[in-house]
Amino acid sequence: MRGGRAGRELTLGSLRWTELVPRGAMVVWGQASAEPASLTASLMAQRAAIGQFRAFVGMSWGSSVSPDFTDQVAYTSYCGAGANRRLGAALDILPLPYTQLASTLAEERPVLLLGLGLGSSADSFSFGAAREYLAELIDGASLVIAEVSEGFPRSAGSDGEIPRDCIDIIVRTQGVPISLPPGPQGDTDGKIAARIAALIEDGSTLQIGLGGIPAAVLNALKGHRNLGVHSGLIGDEIAELAAMGVITNALKTIDRNLTVTGLLAGGPTLMKWADGNAGLALRPTRYTHDASILASIDKFVAINSAIEVDLTGQVNAEVAGGHYVGAVGGAGAFLRGAHESRGGLPIIALPSTAKGRSRIVANLSGPVSTARADAGIVVTEHGVADLRGLSLRRRREAMLAIAEPACVAALEQESGRSAQYRGSGQI
Repeated sequence: MRGGRAGRELTLGSLRWTELVPRGAMVVWGQASAEPASLTASLMAQRAAIGQFRAFVGMSWGSSVSPDFTDQVAYTSYCGAGANRRLGAALDILPLPYTQLASTLAEERPVLLLGLGLGSSADSFSFGAAREYLAELIDGASLVIAEVSEGFPRSAGSDGEIPRDCIDIIVRTQGVPISLPPGPQGDTDGKIAARIAALIEDGSTLQIGLGGIPAAVLNALKGHRNLGVHSGLIGDEIAELAAMGVITNALKTIDRNLTVTGLLAGGPTLMKWADGNAGLALRPTRYTHDASILASIDKFVAINSAIEVDLTGQVNAEVAGGHYVGAVGGAGAFLRGAHESRGGLPIIALPSTAKGRSRIVANLSGPVSTARADAGIVVTEHGVADLRGLSLRRRREAMLAIAEPACVAALEQESGRSAQYRGSGQI
């Protein structure tokens, strides 16, 4: 980070956003637990005075993303998760791999809002709950405004800090990271989790997301030993496994003894564990999602979700029922890294049905988020389909075996009419 910014301190009430955000500008802030909620609330309260401006939001957990604010704010995101779903057609989507977000947003020279913790000195601050793509925007941002609070976790070393002279305006608050209550876990989630846990060896390094199935998988790993973590984000369950001694990172081939992530997305349990933790490293996206780095980690296990998977292994992780609810995200990078890792497991997990309809399909109802060339192991409550090295015909057989039995006949009939399953060459 280059420095050269003023680093002046203002109170929250003295902020005049009309002087800070030009009409039409792009404003970017941290997602989920990393949102500087005091800043974004103040920004939205003054939106009418600013006039039309744009906001790039990630996975939104707070109140700053609302249909009520679209009178002045044009929202863009990489995903349809969290509060973003309330926007409906008012949300514009950047359908990009996660690794491209920083470079794409940097072209906008955005106004960047950060939520930071205290640092090791009066002139440094911790990244708080996120580093990921935010860190890569600091140098090129037109303005950097930081909400600093004791409530955000502190980094354990100077590598995880931002100097004062990389920030234009500092606003001190008593804010705490936004969190959501744990979601429900159903019987199906538990069955899927048990199948995945049985595939994972002691000493593996995990990449995993949020939601019912990821939480269930982590709960199913409590009997494992010496697991490691290298993930785009982590939640409360990672902190719990670390406290139990299940996650030690002791056998990782790189970053030994370190849990590596870009985003802390959880509640008080996670934030307390993260605060001043020398065994945690927040890293930028260019590191957490780099396929060559992932491939260098032995027994790297990538566990990602899907809305539907077709019988060849193509994954739709974005659109359900005509609504954008997911993301392209980082699955492609993580799955490719797991493919190349020695002993790696590229896993896609999903229930076999949703609302009585099969999620194993002959033809996707949405975009191809992950190509079938990157398909690895698909897991439902009915079984495990390892597609690696299989032809299209054999993939069809393997996927039918893990579909809901009541849906198999219809899938056989529909796929039988498609050239791609007959091996005719007309792909």
